[in-house]
Amino acid sequence: MARNKFPEETERRILEVSRRLFTEKGYEHTTIQDIVDALGMSKGAIYHHFKSKEDIYDRICDSYYGKQPWMRQPNTLPGENALEKARYLFRFMLSDPEKLQLDRLIPNTERLDPRLLEMTLRSTIADAAPLLTTLIEAGNADGSLHIDQPRQVSESFMVLMNLWVGNCTTDKEDFLAKLRFMRRFSDQMGLPVIDDELFSIAERYFDFVMPQ
Repeated sequence: MARNKFPEETERRILEVSRRLFTEKGYEHTTIQDIVDALGMSKGAIYHHFKSKEDIYDRICDSYYGKQPWMRQPNTLPGENALEKARYLFRFMLSDPEKLQLDRLIPNTERLDPRLLEMTLRSTIADAAPLLTTLIEAGNADGSLHIDQPRQVSESFMVLMNLWVGNCTTDKEDFLAKLRFMRRFSDQMGLPVIDDELFSIAERYFDFVMPQ
């Protein structure tokens, strides 16, 4: 078998075509064979770069976050202090058009898939929580926050938001009830990021991403 001299280009093509198919057919209705047929590659070539359809979706998400400058430099987020930067970040993540389209690829019926839940948990602990930890530590330094255990607060908040609220929601009423709980919970932890504006944005997020 000839060696692939341009693996990065091949991966880019796989991700590009897969995202198009996920958008057109829906994630749950797109198979690896669909991706193979659209690319004109063998299954072996796909599996050489990605272990599964979930792995492809994970990499699509990574590519989105990878181009956001605040993932590497949270201080570039707008806001006069770290609390304002954190509020801006959550508003952005629930309203950015590209992020909305990305989240919409996974329908409600697929959100409890064990493989997707494991992927979400892994990325939450490895990527999302550390970013929030950095903001909390900056808030402790600038006086906008006063949190004794930044990492533990970040991880618990992000796990609950991404998995419990984002994945384990049955309908809009359940989503809003969980969000109200998270508002009280985060306020008590000293992390008042869910204000009235964010709550309204989250409601619109649900209507777009998880329509009933």
